[in-house]
Parts: sequence; C-alpha cells; structure tokens
Amino acid sequence: MANTSGFTIKGIEELSQVLNGLSGKFGDQKVNEILRKAAAPMVREAKRLSSNADVTGETTKSIGIVANRSNNSITVGPRRGNGFKGYHAHLLEYGTAPHIIKAKAAGGLLRWAGGAAPQVQHPGSAAQPFMRPAFDATGTGMVESIKDQCREIIESGFKSVYK
Repeated sequence: MANTSGFTIKGIEELSQVLNGLSGKFGDQKVNEILRKAAAPMVREAKRLSSNADVTGETTKSIGIVANRSNNSITVGPRRGNGFKGYHAHLLEYGTAPHIIKAKAAGGLLRWAGGAAPQVQHPGSAAQPFMRPAFDATGTGMVESIKDQCREIIESGFKSVYK
C-alpha cells in the first residue's frame, strides 16, 4: 500500500524496541528499590524529629520502611512487632487529651513510686509531631528522586538502542 499521507515517520521500530525493553526494567523489585531510595531521607528526618519527644527511644528505633507487596508500594513510619516497639508513636504525633486512668481489676489499685489509688487523672500531653513535618520537609525531594531514577532507566534504554 502506498504512503498517501505525504510524510514518513522514522524510528518507530526503535521506539517500540525501547519501550518493550523497559517493561523488564520496571519490575516489582526495581520499583521497590526506587521507592526505598527515595524514602530514605524521610526516614532520617522522622528519626531526627522523633528523638526530641521519644523518652524511651523505642519510637525512633521503630521508624522505617515497610513494603506493601499486595499493591507494590511502601509505607514510611513507626513499625510494630518483629522486635519494633512503635506502639505509642501516634500518642507522640497527635498528643492526648486529659483522661482518667482506672485500675483494670475491680477494687484494684494503680501503683507508682508515690503511692496507690483506684484511679488517677492523667493531664494529657501536647502533640509532638514528627512524621508530618518529615514528609513536609522531604516530600518534594522524594518525588524528584523517583523521577530522576526513572529517567535514568529510560535514558539507558534509549542509549542501548540509539548508539
């Protein structure tokens, strides 16, 4: 069949070859690697910020990256279980309202160094956020890191075809 459009596009086969070759370079493992590398600065910043409020150090130690294999994503934040003890991280991040703490057993007492009582009034605690400020400080850099890493993979794909 004759070309009736009046112009010819050259390089379509090469472009197709590059795009087909990229699918193997963006597998689940590579995507996870890209996301982890981009999130590393946020983990460092969250650990730095949480260390000011974390008396026990357990929340700071627990901050890290968890891979969500079901949807090929990651979560950055305090981890719980498997040796990590970030169970009270939300209390540091958001604070607590004043509240009453009661003994668990009927007729039981809460004991502390200064005495014992069936209930005590907890004064609450102010929020000492660390995750949101860490995201605010590093979010733009994470997106740029992901873009740069993907760009490198795509450019290397083109370079291998267009030598």
